[in-house]
Amino acid sequence: MSDDHQGVVVVGDTTIDLYPVDGTSITTESQFEWHIGGTATNVARWAASLGSESSLVTNIGTDAMGELAAQHLTDSLVDTTHVTRVDATSPLTLYVPTGDDEQWHAWVAGSCYGFTPPTDPATLVAPYEWVHLEGVTLPVEVNQTAVRQLAEAAAESGTHISFDLNGRTNQWSTPDAYRQALRDVLQYCDLIFAGTDDLAVAGIDRTPAGVLELLPSNHSAMVFITDGSAATTALTVDDGEITEQVTATPPPTTVATTAGAGDAFAGAVLAARDDGISDIEELVTIGNTAGAAAVATTGPFDADDSGPADHLL
Repeated sequence: MSDDHQGVVVVGDTTIDLYPVDGTSITTESQFEWHIGGTATNVARWAASLGSESSLVTNIGTDAMGELAAQHLTDSLVDTTHVTRVDATSPLTLYVPTGDDEQWHAWVAGSCYGFTPPTDPATLVAPYEWVHLEGVTLPVEVNQTAVRQLAEAAAESGTHISFDLNGRTNQWSTPDAYRQALRDVLQYCDLIFAGTDDLAVAGIDRTPAGVLELLPSNHSAMVFITDGSAATTALTVDDGEITEQVTATPPPTTVATTAGAGDAFAGAVLAARDDGISDIEELVTIGNTAGAAAVATTGPFDADDSGPADHLL
């Protein structure tokens, strides 16, 4: 880590995630528990729980749930200096168990979903070693221009850039629109996280060759392709060529819900890179272990009250 760049800033969304208490199908009699969620918030909390100086750039609402979220984040390990209170409702997501499967319903229209673009992107990212950006805020209706400006500013200031594709079919009119938006940002990125489902939304092969289609021909980066409980593929790309490729299967675990697995993976790897770890086999093991820990609990894994979670890795 350089002397003038410290820690990680994570930019993206915060949501209020609702889960039925009994874990069964929802009825008129169902009761719910809530958790602070959102891809960026999950990543920031994972990075902080593993010892990184982690800051969060996001919006939270001024309604009752927003008040609870604000207090919860204030009491966490994450720096909330750049969290913005927006006079709007909080975005809600509802977990719906459906037999052997699970679904999510989201209410974000008219809410504070996303983040407030900084007046000066360069001033925001320059102090940090890493900036992590999220694909869920990449649609033009959310924060597309701001995401691209932050990536550009980070590249100019020497801040490393991490990006999680997080593709959602309901956010993109066509795969081509998603691919183009990704290419506009990935050209700057040093660390890339792609689920096979994200690549499917982009309409490309769910393989290393597919990922290379999204990158400039001379690009260099570390790439992690996750596929649920199946093996993760990790790549080192140098000047457009794959120079190292490893696969590693996540450790077995009892799955409560798959929510937050990818965020845990990204947050743990980001913390490890921030700590100077560069061995790709070690990084993929760290990411897989964090992902397995996340799916074993209902709601995002929360180490805020127990200090650094190094024992998990």
